[in-house]
Amino acid sequence: MADITKRRVLEMDVIRALAIVAVIVLHVSATILYRSTPYSITYNANFILNQFSRFSVPAFIIISGMGLTISYKEGCGYFKFIIRRFLKVVPQYIVWCLLYIIIITKDFNIHTDLNNIVYGNVFYHFYFVPLIIELYIIFPFIYKFMEKKWWLLLSFLMTSFFIIYTYYFKVVTPDQWFWNKKNLFYWIFYFSLGGYMGKNLDNISQKLKKIGPIVCVMFLLSIFTLLYSFITGNQYGKSIDYITTFQRPSVIFYSTFFVIFIFSFEWKKGLFMKIIRYISNTSYDIYLSQAGILYLYTQYYIGRYVHVDNLSFGVKAFAVTLIGSIALNEIKKLL
Repeated sequence: MADITKRRVLEMDVIRALAIVAVIVLHVSATILYRSTPYSITYNANFILNQFSRFSVPAFIIISGMGLTISYKEGCGYFKFIIRRFLKVVPQYIVWCLLYIIIITKDFNIHTDLNNIVYGNVFYHFYFVPLIIELYIIFPFIYKFMEKKWWLLLSFLMTSFFIIYTYYFKVVTPDQWFWNKKNLFYWIFYFSLGGYMGKNLDNISQKLKKIGPIVCVMFLLSIFTLLYSFITGNQYGKSIDYITTFQRPSVIFYSTFFVIFIFSFEWKKGLFMKIIRYISNTSYDIYLSQAGILYLYTQYYIGRYVHVDNLSFGVKAFAVTLIGSIALNEIKKLL
């Protein structure tokens, strides 16, 4: 049991660290995509990088469900649980929202700012915090179901319905809040999958060792499915937002098998894992700051070089964003 617990920690650290790095790759590649000539070499390369990074937010939510399930104590009380979770995420979130308002958006309307903070609209990546808070709020109510296969299936059907309906049949406009990506039904399967894995990891770990080659094949198949529209040319004539969004059936397949693929490996302690552990432990801080750093660097780069649709910008932007986010976290520790 002790070995299984250690594996849980190592694998969760690997996924969390890879997810936050993927978030930065996602945002850097999106910055280039919006500013490059469609279907040029630069566009195509960044499209592929952008898609490979789409496991990031689903993986964060899977790990959140897993971590909560492993650490949750039923007798602690609902409000005590909620307050403890809120204190871990909300204070930093508010501070960073204020910094983005002061430095980047410069929208000093108190009513608008408060509304944007509550709904995660201060900057494009902040939607994740209200979303994770929604999941915290419902967690104690669904905790008892999360080890059940029927709940995992039900959550999969709910997420699949919302994603398939809005991707293939409904044009969603910004004012339709129910169909907004902050709606937890788009993500409830990932959260439930994490909970299911957290409660059944002993059995899952044993089975994954036996079917490692099958997991590898399914993961490769999920990559093909993710890139299918690009390979076949079905992306032509469609908006970037539509062809790259998280809310696609192929992303469910890809994200699920990415996490399972990571759990099928035997991760051992060493220098690599020390780096992984550090990035994992600072992932929330990096997440909050990285979009702002990327935005400011992009504006600086455009001011000097005009064009950002090139490899040089991508490499520099990734390095500046990652290192800058880590440096800010270290400075915060000194305050």
